[in-house]
Amino acid sequence: MLTKIKFKLELLWLYFKKHTFIFIGIFLVIISVVIFRKKILGFYNLPVWHPHYIGLEGRYTIDNLPDDISQKISLGLSVLSENQKAIISPLVESLEIQNNNKDYIFTLKNNLSWSNGKKFTAYDVNYEIPGITITPLSPSVIKISSETEFTPIMSLLTEPLIKKNFDGLGDYVVSKVTYQEGYIKTLHLKPRYKKDISSIEYRFYFNQADVIHAYKIGNVDEIKINSLPTEFTQWHKTNVNKQIETTEKYVAVFINTQKLGSRQLRQALAYATPKGDKNERALGPISPNSWAYYPNIKEYNLNKTRAKELLKEEKIEHLNLSVNDRQLLPLAEEIKTSWQNTLEIPVSITIENQPNFDNYDTILTYGAITKDPDQYLFWHSTQTNTNITKLNNPRIDKLLEEGRQTNDQIERKKIYQEFQTYLLEEAPAIFLYYPTVYTITRSK
Repeated sequence: MLTKIKFKLELLWLYFKKHTFIFIGIFLVIISVVIFRKKILGFYNLPVWHPHYIGLEGRYTIDNLPDDISQKISLGLSVLSENQKAIISPLVESLEIQNNNKDYIFTLKNNLSWSNGKKFTAYDVNYEIPGITITPLSPSVIKISSETEFTPIMSLLTEPLIKKNFDGLGDYVVSKVTYQEGYIKTLHLKPRYKKDISSIEYRFYFNQADVIHAYKIGNVDEIKINSLPTEFTQWHKTNVNKQIETTEKYVAVFINTQKLGSRQLRQALAYATPKGDKNERALGPISPNSWAYYPNIKEYNLNKTRAKELLKEEKIEHLNLSVNDRQLLPLAEEIKTSWQNTLEIPVSITIENQPNFDNYDTILTYGAITKDPDQYLFWHSTQTNTNITKLNNPRIDKLLEEGRQTNDQIERKKIYQEFQTYLLEEAPAIFLYYPTVYTITRSK
């Protein structure tokens, strides 16, 4: 047995001596590949990094993806400029507006394709917007019409065009999706054109505690959260970026104007409400990034003296403050204390996941920020399903009607500045602040 092993080793040694230079060459090639692998892969435009894993809180489907993700996957017929003005997107060659601003004729670029390689044509545009008619005139020309002049239409067309199988027209391709309880659990995006950047995998969690835990155990490289645990400021190789999010939602106390019909009472509540950091303050329902934003409106800074003066002739025995997000409970308690101490009104707090907007006093919750300054849905007296404050003011109604039927931006700006002034005077809501978003990133 030993003789056979010895014979095989001697034979292997002779073979190695005979081909020494070949073995040395192979060894050097392997070493070179290991050392210079990034440069070699970069020469062939291949990605060299593992996916960038991002953890987010929320339950999402293809129909309600966060804007940041959907805009990576695809584009709409329009995009928003820096001051929130809607302009044509890279999908569009030209736009012609006809028939007294009722018909929008889009000519599409002819070299576009979906992420699956199929050519993109006018017949693929499938927006479902009430009151809007979409008519392809040819493979590259599409007409989008409304029965009456409707200026916000361009902002509605910023919605990215994404097919049910996640095919899109953007810079990233959805390569893999997993689900949990009917919601997206992971969404893997790979770059469509630039092969020298890493892919991204979004991992979704049902609550913020799970998002933070995923980061701590190394399951994700980046998370976005609304409150910052103190330990993150001291973590090794962790960067914290704080940003005030002013484009999606704001926090406010909405007031049922049918129950609390006195404007003086609503103003008293506004003056008796603590507002917090000035940098985070929301003064009204229109984003400060918008071209229509008007900063010279009533701020209702905390003024207990003024609040008491306004309440002198008003009588109220009890007030309920509803909350539909437990993260807002500490703020609700602070508002309750201030109202009770300042106005001497008994206040109770009710936690309701699904508030009854037909029967409430006040509710602390989030308001949506629209891409266009059009506020018709939220404050016009005819919008009974979305005007939760039940505001009924003829002057405000008229301004909202004019705002969505005026095409000249200078005139529209005047209309919405006047609207913001009248709205704050009526005080159907106490605007508080914009949410803070902390981006926690693991440094390399």
